Amino acid sequence: MDNVNKYLPAAVLAAAMLFFAYDIIVDVVSGGDSYLHIVIEFAVFLAISYVLFRELLHVKALNTEIRAEKSKTARLAGELFSVIRSQFEQWELSPSESEVAMLLIKGFSMKEIAELRNVKEKTVRLQATKIYSKSGYSGRHELAAHFIEDLMSEV
Repeated sequence: MDNVNKYLPAAVLAAAMLFFAYDIIVDVVSGGDSYLHIVIEFAVFLAISYVLFRELLHVKALNTEIRAEKSKTARLAGELFSVIRSQFEQWELSPSESEVAMLLIKGFSMKEIAELRNVKEKTVRLQATKIYSKSGYSGRHELAAHFIEDLMSEV
């Protein structure tokens, strides 16, 4: 559906171009219309052609910009993930604690984390307590804020 919306103006302009091209050819072949009428139709045809060309260039530029932004976002996400992993190593979190910490930062509840990891909720709570103790933070909000602060200080 997104591609339809993106190319709809170009499709409408292309259809109008085809209509005017057909109409001009019919008018010239039949010889029934005045010279002024044919010149006006041809001018409209040229104007539509120009606008279509500009529209296609605009869509191409937008697609290039979208690809660049997606690439930048992916790089930033990868860099953030790397920073988070590095901090987890500094706090000496175990692999299991690191996984739980990442899920806490993402906003999952204790119950959801337990279900995702196929462990008891009590186990997740114990690991969360160890994470908070090792990191020096009192809860998930402070833990997440630690990394958000890093991002904001970069801006």
